[in-house]
Amino acid sequence: MGFIKFVVPMLTLYTLFFLIPLVQTIYYSFTDYNGINPKLGWIGLGNYKAVFQDKYFYNSLLFTALSALLFMAIINVAGFVLAMGLNRKIRSRNILRAIIFCPFIFNNVTVGFIWQFLLGRLMTDLYPLTGWGIFKIGWLSEEQLVIYSVVLVKAWQAIGYFMVIYLAGLQMLPQDPLEAAAIDGCGGWNRIFKIILPLMRPTSFVCLFLAITETLNMFPLLMTLTNGGPGHASENISLYIYNEAFKSHRMGYASALSVILTILVLIVAILQMRLTKEGDE
Repeated sequence: MGFIKFVVPMLTLYTLFFLIPLVQTIYYSFTDYNGINPKLGWIGLGNYKAVFQDKYFYNSLLFTALSALLFMAIINVAGFVLAMGLNRKIRSRNILRAIIFCPFIFNNVTVGFIWQFLLGRLMTDLYPLTGWGIFKIGWLSEEQLVIYSVVLVKAWQAIGYFMVIYLAGLQMLPQDPLEAAAIDGCGGWNRIFKIILPLMRPTSFVCLFLAITETLNMFPLLMTLTNGGPGHASENISLYIYNEAFKSHRMGYASALSVILTILVLIVAILQMRLTKEGDE
């Protein structure tokens, strides 16, 4: 009886806020629902056919994939380097850790507005005063640069979080192999690449897939930082779904996009579980 009392409330919330919206989204994906007119027209697989003929869908998918790969590379390398540096006994290391971690407590919307001001208006104002070419660059207005700007802003926000994870991994390493390496004269880069990194493989797997999760959660940051611009250059898949649903009023089409995104996320989750299991073994 106690078990039922514990399960039923959670199962009710799960049904109301996950299962019903999921079924509703799948149903809408087969209709021409526009989000306003309650009358629905059944179009079958029409939305799904349109998705795979939509160049902006492929553009958003490519941006999501490239930003994820770029973010994974930057955040894991920088996070590990900072963790190695701040794992040493140096003065004010706790203060430095707190300063680096601090941006992570800001929400994505706040970070987007801050960096929109810094990379936009402030840069424009500083160029006439200094004449430096770096202030003339359109970090958020040039299609070739905007992906790097977005990823670096996200990395600035999240680097402290990944640093803390790597710090925890470093502090949990078994000391016997490290002491044996020191006795044998193994130091510097050999110590890092041949001993520390192999021992930290489970931590690295966690950080890699957390990086993927962070890039999939970039919708609020992109919304405030670039709004998908210039054009569709910084529009990831989540922002594209939002624009199709609430700006173009193509709720049925956006529902089809959401179903496809859900399938892609499930594939990534399955790969994550398999690779994590292999890494643990």
